[in-house]
Parts: sequence; C-alpha cells; structure tokens
Amino acid sequence: MKRQNVRTLSLIVCTFTYLLVGAAIFDSLESETEKRQNEALFDLEEVVRYRYNISATDYRILEMVILKSVPQKAGQSQWKFTGAFYYATTVLTTIGKTCFFLLLLFL
Repeated sequence: MKRQNVRTLSLIVCTFTYLLVGAAIFDSLESETEKRQNEALFDLEEVVRYRYNISATDYRILEMVILKSVPQKAGQSQWKFTGAFYYATTVLTTIGKTCFFLLLLFL
C-alpha cells in the first residue's frame, strides 16, 4: 500500500474513532441528566395531582392535551447514541475542525 493511502486510511479511522468516543461520552452525560429530569417531573406530577385533587385519569387527559400541543416528541429520550453521534459530527465539522485536523497533520 502506498504511504499516502495508509495516511488517508489512518485519518479516516482516527476521525471515526474520535466521533464514536465523543458520541459515547455525550450520550452517557446527557442520558443521566434526562433520567434525573424525568424523575423530577414524576415527583412534580404527584405534587400537582395531590394539591389540586386530580384523578389519574383526568391528569392523563390533561397531559395528552398538552403533549399534542407541543411539537417535540415529548416523553421520548431526546439523546440516543445516534443523536449523540450526529452532534459529535457537527461539532467536529464546525467548531473542532481546525484543531483536530491540525493535530492529525502532525501525526
């Protein structure tokens, strides 16, 4: 294999590895935060139901009305590994582009 081909292949492998590690770290950080937010939301639901004496059925109806009015997919995890990988890719191609590729050029 030519030296240039080896260098190109190593750059591709390093970039892909960098993206996978970044996505895994970001996913682990954000998923824990989302879990805590969901627990806090559940606690708040209990407080609201108790304070205003709302039955579980009525609360679910109110919840569905509110969720249908919000465009985001509420109740679903926003940060999955694929989303984190996409985010890491956009960071690499916009913010981290110069520093990362300068680092790779000196390898």
